[in-house]
Amino acid sequence: MPKPQDYAAQAQATNPSNDQIDGLAKHYHSGQMAQAEQASRELLRSYPQSLSVINFLAAALQAQGKSDQALQAYDRSIQLKPDDAKTYDNRGLTLKALGRLQEAVQSYEKAIQLQPDFAQAYYNLGIALQQLEQLELAAASFTMAIRLKPDFAEAYINRGNAEINIGELEHAVKSYEQAIRLKPDCA
Repeated sequence: MPKPQDYAAQAQATNPSNDQIDGLAKHYHSGQMAQAEQASRELLRSYPQSLSVINFLAAALQAQGKSDQALQAYDRSIQLKPDDAKTYDNRGLTLKALGRLQEAVQSYEKAIQLQPDFAQAYYNLGIALQQLEQLELAAASFTMAIRLKPDFAEAYINRGNAEINIGELEHAVKSYEQAIRLKPDCA
């Protein structure tokens, strides 16, 4: 039977130090995506199973418009941890950027299945459904995002847009009014 210190050693072998992760985050959050990509690739040589590093790589690639490579990184992350809702949501954003909307919808739905209280995934699902012209479903997705996060002004705006397009003008006005109450500069 493995000893607790064996697990600690295994974790150290598969994950970079907090300082190394902080370095990636610093590049990413300061907009230095090429540096974040390069640093991620370098860390992956030593820590090929690190979900944090793979996800930083994917995000940096996506931010640079390298969506095909980002999708590969998100798929790798899902292979390592198939129950991570955030990764499925990010994968959906990448698929949407590639114009693969139906696959994006499936990825958002998987994120919601894994984490039913994931407001951002409902919102992203609504955006993809709008683009697929499935407006009633889009409005329902925005409504779920709002139920989970009542101060989600962007969800109110997009629900209003969907409601206008399906002829529910009174509901659209109410959605827009709520968005303006929440975020006066969104009008």
